[in-house]
Amino acid sequence: MREKREAAPVLQHQDGKVETGPVSQTAPHLRQQSTTRPPSRQAVHIADFLNHGEDHAIPMCHLRELLHLPARTIRLMIRRERLSGTPILEDSRTGYYLPGNEHERARCVQRLKRRAAEIVRVAEAIDETGKFGGV
Repeated sequence: MREKREAAPVLQHQDGKVETGPVSQTAPHLRQQSTTRPPSRQAVHIADFLNHGEDHAIPMCHLRELLHLPARTIRLMIRRERLSGTPILEDSRTGYYLPGNEHERARCVQRLKRRAAEIVRVAEAIDETGKFGGV
């Protein structure tokens, strides 16, 4: 009796690079449970999937489809890249992108600072209500 073998999946990135290999390496959503650890994958950088300019922003839903990762994981990866010096910008309407000019960068920084200030304001309001909610 002959064994049936599955073809290795192929992934093509925006830059044209193609990856082939076992299911456990190329398609995390198809990963099979195994007691052995798969070989380490090359680090994925979100910035490699982004374009310059807000007009070319990529929404989170498209990043999830491209990377086959949950939104939370992608946000954590974006945070890590930002903290290491990659200026990944965002707009709640359009998505994530690299700066196309200094105006886009400054506008994103201003939005983030406003959000942070609002979060602090809410935290302080909750703190003022006292330990048991002040109800």
